Amino acid sequence: MSIPSLITTAPTENLFEGRRTDLDAINTFAGISNRVVCISGLAGIGKTALLKQFFNSAIRRLNLMGQPYYQHALWLENDFKVLMDTWQLTSVHDVLLKLVNMGGDKLLCMDNAPADPSLLAYLAEHKWTVIVTSRERIKETIPYELQEVNIDDAIRIFALYNGLDPDSLNIYETEMISDIVCRLLQHTLALEITGKCSGEKGWSLQEINQVLKDNGLNIPRLADISRQLTDTKVKAMFAQLAAVFPVGAEMAF
Repeated sequence: MSIPSLITTAPTENLFEGRRTDLDAINTFAGISNRVVCISGLAGIGKTALLKQFFNSAIRRLNLMGQPYYQHALWLENDFKVLMDTWQLTSVHDVLLKLVNMGGDKLLCMDNAPADPSLLAYLAEHKWTVIVTSRERIKETIPYELQEVNIDDAIRIFALYNGLDPDSLNIYETEMISDIVCRLLQHTLALEITGKCSGEKGWSLQEINQVLKDNGLNIPRLADISRQLTDTKVKAMFAQLAAVFPVGAEMAF
């Protein structure tokens, strides 16, 4: 199957579950001309994973003639520096000129985009479909704030990372995992970290549920508690959570 001319390497496709409604929304917004779409949300909520899934689906998309929907596709992280280095250009302005001179319909997906919307808007005005992620909303863009996954998807995500078959869970396992994912606020990265860690350590669902229950529902509080724990297997999991969730009033749920 033909694909667009990839200006940079496509991102690796990792485990992706659910988010069907979010993908549909991003696809809809992508059809709006001359506007940048910004996916924002809490750290670890799944912005990057959603953008990767959209990009890798978009480059396989065909038009009515059976040709790639986009003639050129570009995946970037943070800024345009990789293109400056690759093309041996000295300024972002030169990079933009080269990009706008490319023919046909073009797609740019940038993870963790800079707050200044002017460069992205310039590309959007020249037949580039521009979708970016940012923890904060970027002004003058179409905002799409990503929320936690729904309960059914959260159960499947936790089960998959825990090494369980989500389609073969019994009633007890489903109810236990449901409690766990609710205690983790159905937060994507928290589900991944907890599922992986408990699976690798061989913890039972009851054990992990009890640990979360004993330490409350506030993830920043859990991260703070991790600094005081002596139980190494519990500390290891919460240490990872601490790296994702800065402890402070501004992060309180």
